[in-house]
Amino acid sequence: MKEDLQKRLMQCIAHSMRPIARMMLRSGIGYPQFAELAKVAFLREAQADKDSRGRATNLSRVAIKTGLSRKEVARLNKQQSSTGQSPSSTRMVDFQSLHAERVLQLWHSDPRFVDRRGAPKELIFTDGDVTFGALVKAAGGDLPAGAVRAELLAAGAVAESEEGALRPLKRHFVPADVGEELLVGFTHMIIPVLEGVARNTDERCSTPFIQRLVYSDRLSPDAAPLFRRVAREQVTGFVQSVDDWLSANEIPDSDKQQPFRYGIGVFYYEGMPSVPTTAPRTSGER
Repeated sequence: MKEDLQKRLMQCIAHSMRPIARMMLRSGIGYPQFAELAKVAFLREAQADKDSRGRATNLSRVAIKTGLSRKEVARLNKQQSSTGQSPSSTRMVDFQSLHAERVLQLWHSDPRFVDRRGAPKELIFTDGDVTFGALVKAAGGDLPAGAVRAELLAAGAVAESEEGALRPLKRHFVPADVGEELLVGFTHMIIPVLEGVARNTDERCSTPFIQRLVYSDRLSPDAAPLFRRVAREQVTGFVQSVDDWLSANEIPDSDKQQPFRYGIGVFYYEGMPSVPTTAPRTSGER
C-alpha cells in the first residue's frame, strides 16, 4: 500500500513540476540550477529533522535520507560554511549558466568578440576565428551553433541581418518577458499552498491549517463562463472582508514587524485533471 501511495505521489509531483519547469524556462533558468536548488532543499529538510534525542542529523544520516552521496552533502555543507548562508539561501547555490547565457556573456566581454569601445561585434555565422560559430565553441558544451542561434532568435536576444550577420539585443538570456507577477505568485500563492499541504499531512501536526477545495469533473461547458463570473464575484467579496478584518487588527507601522505572515489565499483553476486520488469532491481541514 505504501509503495502504491509513493507511486501516485511521484505522479503528482511530476505533474506539478510541469508548470514550475515552464516558468523556469521562461525565466532563463535551466535544469542545472534547478538540480542544485533541489539538493539544497533536500539537505535543509534532512538537517532540520532531529533524531529521537533531539540531536542534529549527522552527515551519514543526511546522505541516507536524501540519497545524496556523503561527498555531495559535505560539499554543500562546506559551501554553506564558506558563504555564511543558511542552507535555504540561493546564494549557496553554484549557478551554472545556461549555454545561451554563457554565449551572451562572452559576446559582451571576450576581447575576441568586442570592438575597441567594448561593444559586442556583429558576427557572421560561418566558421572562422571571429564568428558566431567560434563564439559558441568558446562558450563550451557540445550544442551546435545553429541550435543556439535559433534559441537566441526565438528569445529575442539577437537580431539577424539580411546578410546573415548576428548582433546581440540583450546581455542576459531571458526567453520571455517575466515580470514581478511571477515572483508575487510564488511568494503569496505557491509557497503558502505547498507549506500548508506539507503541514497538514504531517502526523506530528496538532493544529492543521484550513485548506478547502471544491471542484467538478462534470460541469457543463455552457456553465463554465457563468462559473468564472460567479467565482470572481463571490471570492472578491470574501477576500475584501478578510482584508478589512486584517487591516483593523494590524499593529501600528511604528511598531516592530511581526516574524510571521498570516493570510488566506483563494485561487481559480480550470484545466486537465491531474493524478486521480481518493479525496472527496469537497475537502476541508483535517
